[in-house]
Amino acid sequence: MIRVTERERLLMVLKGYTPDRVPWFADLGHWYRAECGTQWDLFSISNCTKEITDLHREVKAGWYIEVGSLHEEYYVDGVTREKEICKDEAIDRYTTPIGEIHMVRKWNPISYSWDITKRMVENAKDLKILLYAVERRRFKPKFENWEYIESIGGDTGLGFPSVSYTGLGVLISYYMGVENTIYAINDEPELVERYIRVHNEKQLELVDLYCNTPAPHIIHGDNLSGDVQSPSLFMKYSFDQYKSIADCLHKAGKTVSAHLDGYLNNIIGLVARAGTDVADACTPKPTGDLSPVEMRRQAGNDMILMGGISPVMWLPETSEKDFIAHVREWLDLRKISNRLVQSAGDQVPPGTDIKRIKLVYELVEEYGRYDRM
Repeated sequence: MIRVTERERLLMVLKGYTPDRVPWFADLGHWYRAECGTQWDLFSISNCTKEITDLHREVKAGWYIEVGSLHEEYYVDGVTREKEICKDEAIDRYTTPIGEIHMVRKWNPISYSWDITKRMVENAKDLKILLYAVERRRFKPKFENWEYIESIGGDTGLGFPSVSYTGLGVLISYYMGVENTIYAINDEPELVERYIRVHNEKQLELVDLYCNTPAPHIIHGDNLSGDVQSPSLFMKYSFDQYKSIADCLHKAGKTVSAHLDGYLNNIIGLVARAGTDVADACTPKPTGDLSPVEMRRQAGNDMILMGGISPVMWLPETSEKDFIAHVREWLDLRKISNRLVQSAGDQVPPGTDIKRIKLVYELVEEYGRYDRM
């Protein structure tokens, strides 16, 4: 019998074909780092390691996310960006001729993550400094990284290099936070809109660079959630950017994912309208706000839905019976459309028993086949 890999199954779905069964891809980076029990380097985080890809092989899952980039960024006109870790603090600092701004994150040994304790942008002056820096951001290709990505995980999955956040998304998720961004949109609309426009122009420069990479599939995303970036905000500030990213990559013969891992009601359909091929990290109820069928109804039958396991369902508090029923509900979407990938929504959380991770392979083998509908 010829063995079909998860990579081959995913490539078939991306090209519009129907594989023998639903592909199964995991996001095990955070789970792995928590299992190791040690502080990890925030500024060089990568799932492109032999240890993590070996883990994916062990659980018979495809590997795809946080694989590294195919570019480097640098700055001109006296702007520098420095990142450093001092014991349990991680500092990200911009220094410019008009001032300095920095962010501080503190290591959390309980969640095995880095909590933001000081935002980069706290007022209009800070935003002007950030804008000055971003205007002077430049990119240079490092396409040779693709060879390394393929050598590490190409037999077990497909690396998704990232072109990061959109303008509004990066303000909400990283530089300013939700509350401060919403206040700034109302208090300093011209400044915020100028920042978003400049940031998005820079991102499209990066997308254009990635159109020439050997990678067939690219990912971007804002950790999009409809309760944070509402449909009205998305349409005003982000829809055109999502569409421009998709259009550019499609013209280059590539496909594109948007990373969505929150509430998707009335937002996933807009992402589909923008031409995005894959909605990555779809999180259904009970953590999310839509059932799998509701996601499919709103997204339409052409967008690939990738995700399907709510974080709470992984944990020991959820019975194996309920977990199986939850996974089967996602796999049943194959009866509506073959544009489907089984994955986590968003990540497999720390505290998950590896037996449960391995169980997913058994479930897709049993309940994810297209010849058993």
